[in-house]
Amino acid sequence: MLRSGIRPLRPDLRPPVSDPYDSVGLLSKVLLFPVSGPVAGIRWSLTQVQKVVEEELTDDEPVKRDLMELQMKLELGDIDDDEYVRREAELMVRLREVRAWREKFGKATSGGPVRVARDSDEG
Repeated sequence: MLRSGIRPLRPDLRPPVSDPYDSVGLLSKVLLFPVSGPVAGIRWSLTQVQKVVEEELTDDEPVKRDLMELQMKLELGDIDDDEYVRREAELMVRLREVRAWREKFGKATSGGPVRVARDSDEG
């Protein structure tokens, strides 16, 4: 208890501490705008760039589309089996990289582990 007989508020009953920038007056905001305005704009721009980069790193649709196109070329006879196996291995490496990025960013991954089919005589 204080000398005046008034007890201080318990820590859980104290008003929450607000953002320090909320207490800045209108005059300070106007005077600091030449600095704070561009900083806020740059921060927003970088956030947008980060979202786009993250989406492109974790999008496996282009790889799946390339796999389907490769399969169609094999079925139409445009490429032989050796070329198919070589290019499929490259695409599977890309797909593993995409899934690794998805795990790194905490996004869900569909399917099991990505494996490259091997001939039975390769061991």
